[in-house]
Amino acid sequence: MTDTSGLTPNEPNTRETDTESVLSSGLSPALAPDPASDLASALSAERPAPFAVALREAVRRRGLPLDRICERLTARGIRLTPATLSYWQRDRTRPERSDSLRAVVALESILDLPPGGLSALLPPQRPRGRRVARTDEHATRRLYGQSSWQEQALGDSFADFNRDIVVLLTREVLHLDRRGCVRRLIVNHLVRAVADGPEQMMNLHFLDDPDGALPEATVRCGQLESLRQDAASGGVMLQIGFGRPLTVGETMSVDYEIRTAPYENPTGFHERGIRGNQDAYLLHVYFPHDRLPAICHSYYRENSSAQQRKVRPLPVDTSGTAHLYAAQCRQGIYGMSWQWPDDG
Repeated sequence: MTDTSGLTPNEPNTRETDTESVLSSGLSPALAPDPASDLASALSAERPAPFAVALREAVRRRGLPLDRICERLTARGIRLTPATLSYWQRDRTRPERSDSLRAVVALESILDLPPGGLSALLPPQRPRGRRVARTDEHATRRLYGQSSWQEQALGDSFADFNRDIVVLLTREVLHLDRRGCVRRLIVNHLVRAVADGPEQMMNLHFLDDPDGALPEATVRCGQLESLRQDAASGGVMLQIGFGRPLTVGETMSVDYEIRTAPYENPTGFHERGIRGNQDAYLLHVYFPHDRLPAICHSYYRENSSAQQRKVRPLPVDTSGTAHLYAAQCRQGIYGMSWQWPDDG
């Protein structure tokens, strides 16, 4: 099974804005510091101070040298230099890349600040405008090639495919029946608007039985606008609405499930195409308990015509599942393959 719904522009990672920070006007009163303190003034929702001022005051009150703070960040898997922290405090630079924004969230804990205390003070992400739209189309063609089934299925709308959103995180849960055929696929995306106005996203899946009946789809987060199957390729397309236009920098969770009709051919792989700079991808496959795979691997391909690379064995755990986790995904196709004991 192949998924191409997690497509993101081939842009450098821009500032990740937490949904609560976008939609709320300030910190929860229960989490707010003592108004009498200097730090409380810096973090006040009523009189927000620049990010640099709040960070500088929080570091001063915590009493930790910058190198010690960086050591604590490193222990959490986040690499940051004391020079970068110094630049942030003096407002010479600001966190914008995804790893820098992860550091800001970690700093809130290290410096004993309430959740969102620093993140909420960062300025809104700058719109990318037409550059994102142009990159979308080119990045998709680089990944899937000219005249791909995705382009044929989308027709004239291919150039604008998910043009004003990026996918930050994707989690997929695949359930196989006793014959090893796909029966259920659960997908969750965290997406972010890179311009004002996006109201929906398109998700594409290529099923192992393209001649079968149209699968059923249930959307738990979002609204199912349409569900159709491309007659030529068999690809399934879901159009999921957000319920309202998003503003630039705003995040939205999309959660849905696909249930296929029974068919006879067991599957041997599942993969997802990513156009680049996605923070994380997690694939969790549930195998039938009485028919576990003999071999299971993860792999990566640069594009749809490339051979598998970075092939690594994956263990099947005691619950009969295996998972693939990829962080800081670049452009390419991420997948898991397996071989059944009776495949010869």
